[in-house]
Amino acid sequence: MSKGSSDEAAPDRSDEEGSWFAKCLGAWGTHADSAKRAKTERLASMPPGDGRRRPAVRTEQFGVRISVAHFERAKAVIAKFSARDRQKWSQADFVEYAIEEIARAHGL
Repeated sequence: MSKGSSDEAAPDRSDEEGSWFAKCLGAWGTHADSAKRAKTERLASMPPGDGRRRPAVRTEQFGVRISVAHFERAKAVIAKFSARDRQKWSQADFVEYAIEEIARAHGL
């Protein structure tokens, strides 16, 4: 076959066009990082009052083991606070609130 035949040139050209086309479909500017783009699109789809939008402020681990009775009591208090405030309280919210109240009660 000659160099000018379409059988030889077509695969190379289509590969080049295909890679160029993929680059043009969103791999530009701030959208080049697909993970970052997916996170941005997920955050954009959340309602404005959703707590997951805020940046991470809890960076320290505070893990302890407690008895079943205290765990059940904590769950009950969290449920009561969630119903009272009409907003879901997490265990972290509860622990932070408890620490602040204890510190305030002891003048710290």
